[in-house]
Amino acid sequence: MRLLRAILRLLLLAALLVPALGAPRVVLAASHPMSGKESPFGIVANLANRVRSDEQPAMVSLMREAGVQWAREEISWAQLQPDRGGSYRWGGDAAGMYNYDQAIALQHAAGINVLGLLAYNPAWFQSKNPILDEWLGDWGMYVYNVVARYGRDQQQIHYWEVWNEANLRPFGYEHGLYTVREFVRILDVARAAIKAADPDAVVVLGGLYDIWGPLPTTEDYDSLDYLRMIYAAGGWNAFDVVALHPYRPAAPEAMLHRRGPDMTLEQEFRTLDAMLAEFGPKPVWLTEVGWSTFSGTFGVSEADQAAYLQRTYVLALAHPSIQKVFWYDLREDTDPAVPYDQPATSQSESEFHYGLLRRSFPLNPDAPDLRKPAFVAYRALADALSGMRLETTYADGSQSGRPGIFWYRFGDGVRHTDVLWQLYGDAVDVEIPCACREARVRRWDGTLVKVTATGNGKVQGRLEELGAPLLIQVGPDKTTEGTLFPETGHYLQGAFARYWREQGGLDQFGYPITGELIEPDPRTGQARTVQYFERNRFDLFPEFADTPYAVQLGRLGEIALQRQGVAWQSLPRRQTGDSPCLFFAETGRQLCPPFRERWEQAGGLRRHGLPLTDAFEEGGRLVQYFERSRFEAHPENPPPFQVQLGLLTRELFASWERWH
Repeated sequence: MRLLRAILRLLLLAALLVPALGAPRVVLAASHPMSGKESPFGIVANLANRVRSDEQPAMVSLMREAGVQWAREEISWAQLQPDRGGSYRWGGDAAGMYNYDQAIALQHAAGINVLGLLAYNPAWFQSKNPILDEWLGDWGMYVYNVVARYGRDQQQIHYWEVWNEANLRPFGYEHGLYTVREFVRILDVARAAIKAADPDAVVVLGGLYDIWGPLPTTEDYDSLDYLRMIYAAGGWNAFDVVALHPYRPAAPEAMLHRRGPDMTLEQEFRTLDAMLAEFGPKPVWLTEVGWSTFSGTFGVSEADQAAYLQRTYVLALAHPSIQKVFWYDLREDTDPAVPYDQPATSQSESEFHYGLLRRSFPLNPDAPDLRKPAFVAYRALADALSGMRLETTYADGSQSGRPGIFWYRFGDGVRHTDVLWQLYGDAVDVEIPCACREARVRRWDGTLVKVTATGNGKVQGRLEELGAPLLIQVGPDKTTEGTLFPETGHYLQGAFARYWREQGGLDQFGYPITGELIEPDPRTGQARTVQYFERNRFDLFPEFADTPYAVQLGRLGEIALQRQGVAWQSLPRRQTGDSPCLFFAETGRQLCPPFRERWEQAGGLRRHGLPLTDAFEEGGRLVQYFERSRFEAHPENPPPFQVQLGLLTRELFASWERWH
């Protein structure tokens, strides 16, 4: 320990000399391939600080489901080392909280990159207003030990954010950073300790918070003002990545007052770019951003939270200098004074409602009310854009060309995704050039709107939900294994391939008209793997693996009735059935010839579900709708083709023809 302290003293001396010597800017180490835009989807998880050890595995599974690529993990000095000179509590306390070893290991094992947050002042000096020199050496020791453990030794974290929102009084001044120069000293010492422990590590500036309107106190500074102050104080070389927290009291496209020029989010990015050009270029990470669904003045609806999330990510990823965006936060907070197993919340408290997940105990990933719409929106966008970069901006909402419409194309050289939304006005049709033979049009939550064949290399997209992005995807299936169907260009593999072959194949289901897609389960919002065929959709239920229910047909019969405006529940119900019919008390419908025999032979209740209507004439043909199918009578055909399944998927989701 005495030798380590001596080493740290030398490091501190070197840190104090760096600004005077004019150290060169540091370029992100090439050994970190995930440093760029290829993995932009981050989340403020804080597993150790906010999730008890026994619930951490389930939370990491939810993070993987959402498509999280980066997680910000605050490693609280006060919790890690309660006593000066004391041991570090890497495994947490007796209550199962602050288990940093487990939280970081679980995320790393799940393939989630971790951004380690180093903060704040020590437990033994909190609320005592010490001068910085009283604990600066201890700060260096803490930083060195944390980075040595999780960086050099365990190779789990190589990106370190130093402090958090030092420009705000509660996190700067009240934690002993009385001037910007003292924050620069914190940065200098942290950088020296980080590099000593892990020379390839990347240092991220503690995220700076945007302040809109008047400054609350003389110890609060707006983010861009504080960034300029850091540069003036000689701190620009103390970090490799700039971090901002661009919270806004309105939509990301809104023009807001900011003690100077009014700004949209995009204009804030451009203002930052000018500063980077002046001070020296660095990549930018948004290590916190979000909107709360509380009931107060600046609260938003859950639908708006989901829309703002997607639009913020797209606007940020379309900007050259922005590399990553961390949504704040993963799960809604609770009153820290109450027991963990008795979470308390209030709709009037903004801090309790930023999350993608609602707060409950115990954490049940199958709970129907756990996932907020923002969780589904995050997952859909991560699935659509991961690995892609901006290719073209077709419209940026300006009054020239397409007022109120935003339209960006992202691609990876093989596939591309267009993201479009409209802020005001009536529904509008947009013609999208794609140079493709097929495109998939999907709603903001990932559900398929249609698969469209393109004879002229263009796709028609209709913007109907104001503010809700539309996703238009072009390119081959993500999974190119299994059996390729040249007729449609799609693959069939795994459990879906087995089910297709065993349950009737081409005659029963037709050709695949998509590859495997991720859509939200309509009951829980959980990620569900699906694939569309001419006559139905396959839904995968891995929780029922090795049972007959691992693959189930989508409820397309019910969807078809809904699209026609038919509420089957309100149709007149029967009390009994007629012979030789089957009567279903659950729906009040009966199943009679000629459909009964085919229904029984073709899988019955398990495959097709309950009848939602009685048989009736539709378009001059006798039909009957079931939960998952529509049966049609074709008496003009020879047996056994006189009863066929309707091409529901083609009718509902496709403007599509086979290619030969």
